[in-house]
Amino acid sequence: MNKIILKGTIRDIQPSHVVKDTEYEKADLLVPGKDGNEDLITIKFKKYSNVYQEGQVISLKGNIRSYSKKLEDGKSKVEVYVFTYFDIPETDEEDREIENRLEVDGRICKIDKLRTDKNGKDSLHFILANNIFVEGGANKIDTYIPCVCFGELAKQHQDLAVGDFVTLRGRLHSRTYKKYLDNEEMEIRMAHEAVIEYME
Repeated sequence: MNKIILKGTIRDIQPSHVVKDTEYEKADLLVPGKDGNEDLITIKFKKYSNVYQEGQVISLKGNIRSYSKKLEDGKSKVEVYVFTYFDIPETDEEDREIENRLEVDGRICKIDKLRTDKNGKDSLHFILANNIFVEGGANKIDTYIPCVCFGELAKQHQDLAVGDFVTLRGRLHSRTYKKYLDNEEMEIRMAHEAVIEYME
């Protein structure tokens, strides 16, 4: 299982790559967050499937995917994005449009120990390995999703281990962070993670 529903403003539509003569594009989707800020989610899609223009508010259904990006310093960084055909999602139980909801399952391939910050807030960080089967199940896409849960949910699941199979629900979140390079320069980078609200 790997499904995400998003609603936001599409911007910065540009070419992404070409596979077997099929052109793909990418764009940013600005999605309202629960904290009042906007999450900036990268979306990718086949060029012919996009009927939208810059600045439109859209709703879509897709799945979370990842790839390993080589950085200038020779290291790799996992980039997370949403692939979509721009399918229109269903509404929730009260007939409201869903702005950011993901449902995904898979096996834990890396997990940190429970963290407690200076304010006493607990968090648990882990990476989920998910398999997406496409083209009638002939091809498998391996996706690695950074995840975090907080509070009681984090404490309840702190004994999870690598290899455990879990089902998760939550939302996709973006955040910026400072990265100090070997030459002592500092870059502002963006990371994406699934903020988990339910786990079994």
